[in-house]
Amino acid sequence: MTAPVDFIRDFREAAPYIHYLRGKTLVIGIAGSLLSGSTLQTLAADLNLLASLGVRLVVVHGSRTQINTLAEAHGLTPQYHNGRRITDETTLAHAKQACGMVRSDIEAALSFGLSQTPLRGKPLSIAGGNFVSARPLGIIDGIDMGYTGIVRKIDTEAVRQRLNDGALVLISPLGHSLSGKTFNLSMGDIAEAAAVALQAEKLVYLVEQEGILNEHGQVLPNLSGQEARALLAGGRVQSNQQRLLQSAVNAVENGVQRTQILSGRQNGSLIAELFTRHGVGTSVARNAFMNIRQAQTGDIPDITALIRPLEEQGILLRRSREYLENHIGEFSVLEHDRRIYGCVALKTFADPDIGELACLVVSPEAQDSGYGELLLEHLLGQARSRNIRTLYALSTHTGEWFLERGFQTASSEALPPERLSEYHESGRKSKVFVYHTGANG
Repeated sequence: MTAPVDFIRDFREAAPYIHYLRGKTLVIGIAGSLLSGSTLQTLAADLNLLASLGVRLVVVHGSRTQINTLAEAHGLTPQYHNGRRITDETTLAHAKQACGMVRSDIEAALSFGLSQTPLRGKPLSIAGGNFVSARPLGIIDGIDMGYTGIVRKIDTEAVRQRLNDGALVLISPLGHSLSGKTFNLSMGDIAEAAAVALQAEKLVYLVEQEGILNEHGQVLPNLSGQEARALLAGGRVQSNQQRLLQSAVNAVENGVQRTQILSGRQNGSLIAELFTRHGVGTSVARNAFMNIRQAQTGDIPDITALIRPLEEQGILLRRSREYLENHIGEFSVLEHDRRIYGCVALKTFADPDIGELACLVVSPEAQDSGYGELLLEHLLGQARSRNIRTLYALSTHTGEWFLERGFQTASSEALPPERLSEYHESGRKSKVFVYHTGANG
């Protein structure tokens, strides 16, 4: 049984994500191989939980496994070209049959999953319709792809209307042309197109693998769009995942905030990916996940939350709200996935050659992430860019940390006059450390 302290810690970690995702649209693509048995039941329960938290859900299901099963039952061998199914009339009939069966199973599982969520007794509305128009893929490399199609358009107005009505929108991998023909589509393509058209907050792919794997079979947890493109260009992603990663990159480069790729086999993986800091799969964003930037007035509550416990322990000097407002320009903050996990300040003096590293703090939940070193390097870069040659740091508890990173002990009398006056007034008797930046002041 989970100890209360563990539950409280986990709930506090999840709470900001729960608040952030409420009212946001998520497009979730689920591989057909996951849509049966206990795996489907677990996924359905998690989808119901997300709906109960106010998340707007568009679910696109796959059907490849089910189509293959039907083909094999009729003694047919599935035909592919460049990873896409070649769809003749018989295969199209199997695709229609498979989508009908899968859709029915999903709807049944979502109804059963209600008993395990706050929605018990209040049926979750599931909306379907002709949300996807398609056109034929055509002839590729001299091969007629038959009734295999690609997305022409997503009826975003109709989808948004169903979402506004409180429904979960369920989309099957079939599309229809303006001439009334039906085409077999890729789950990945539809999910990508729907996420971009709806400008969804997140696109989530639930697949068999734990995430995007490198050439050594290791999960790549966080990728920027640029990093993902470099991996694709260098052939450093497993071949069966290249289209999936390409879809992830396309989505984030066209307005989707995040694409997350993870295994749907692991119990609770969807919840863990959405509501924990580290997640469980691969997360792709247009820009880098971690960045250090100039602090703004709106960051003051987060900075206060970081430094207040250390002030109460006597490790840091107390800084009032007024002080932070007047000196916010001295601060930089470290963000990871839109949350602030650290800060540091660069104080300057009348002597332009001298500066002070102050208020270097990293959140306790991220102190093993190397963020302290990153903040230090950022501040040293700032100091050098301003031609500050001598940088001081004062500490009552963390002197060894500074010594291990190139600082040297110094006398308090070496401090600039205005800082020396503050030093004596505080009565803290902090140890003084100095670092020579090598700037050409």
